[in-house]
Amino acid sequence: MTARERVLTALNHREPGTCPISFGSSIVDGMTMAAKENFDAFMGYKPAKVQVRHYVMGMVETPRQIVDWINPDFATVWPKSQWVHRGEMFEDGSYIDAFGCVVKPVSFYYDIVKRPLSGPISADEIRKHPWPDPYAPGRTDGLLEAATKARDTGRAVLLDIPAIGPFEGGCWVRGFEDFLCDLYGDEYMAETLLDALTENTIGYWDALLSEIGHLVDVCGQGDDVGMQDRPFVSPEVYANLIKKYHKRIYDFIKTKTKAKIFQHVCGSVYDLLPHMIETGIDILQAVQTSAAKMDPAMLKRDFGDALSFWGAVDTQQLIVKATPDEFKGEISRLVEVLGRDGGFILAPSHNIQPNVPMENVRAMLEIFADKGASI
Repeated sequence: MTARERVLTALNHREPGTCPISFGSSIVDGMTMAAKENFDAFMGYKPAKVQVRHYVMGMVETPRQIVDWINPDFATVWPKSQWVHRGEMFEDGSYIDAFGCVVKPVSFYYDIVKRPLSGPISADEIRKHPWPDPYAPGRTDGLLEAATKARDTGRAVLLDIPAIGPFEGGCWVRGFEDFLCDLYGDEYMAETLLDALTENTIGYWDALLSEIGHLVDVCGQGDDVGMQDRPFVSPEVYANLIKKYHKRIYDFIKTKTKAKIFQHVCGSVYDLLPHMIETGIDILQAVQTSAAKMDPAMLKRDFGDALSFWGAVDTQQLIVKATPDEFKGEISRLVEVLGRDGGFILAPSHNIQPNVPMENVRAMLEIFADKGASI
């Protein structure tokens, strides 16, 4: 069975024998630059230059030594996305991003320090905002060649998160306080912004999938609607205000490709999953098991017939606190629970941070190299 066959078997809810793995295939399941540097030193690797895939998170491509070691099941087509755009740069290391936000390096990530649509604004200002151009010249240069090369590897082809989700985008450009107040107190303003962001994201998918939709096996889209202990919004607000925008994006993607769709979402989203399934996603990506109500067995029991799961290897708590043997044991349990009857891609729940024990990163990669052992 090839890597691509293994992935497609799992995503069609059949057991592939060994578990498909992803590490660094997406901007949300790899390593930060600082973590990569720490792991290089721990393993004695000669430092190699790698490409940044997401500036705000500091996520970088997986080093060749790791790719050769674990032989992941995905080959990623990296689009010219919103995440690698850097406009005007400033002396303190901050820069203007694709949306006009000023982002500044703080600790491991960048933080937004100025948002273009915060405060008292009109709906007309939202409509006139200079949104990033999905069809900008050069957007798809080299894309077909890259996708063809990815398909020729025998791995499943992932087109990864080219644009922000509408909920997260609202928080990004308007600010959490202003946007959440809009959702609960000014639906017209909230929907004006959600509509603008949704159309912009659809534009990116149109530009990319018009070129390579026939070569892609999985399309990745993100929208973080979860917190540690609950969703950001109630199921009622999600159903009334956000769900239709997610569905619009996923319905459009399905007009351009037969690929499976994952939605990356951190945090506790158990209460939203019945609605999220109805938007048309095939895969829940991240599966943050350290968040409330995100127990793997419960997720598999309640939603395993409708969803596949991608991630689940906890990078928030377990990888920091467990011994290598405890960590390996938990990964094996995840494969047994979530991999039963297919429907599981073994991966970190998010990017590895530099403050985690590097012996646990090695332990994780050892299991990945063994494809999670037999299901």
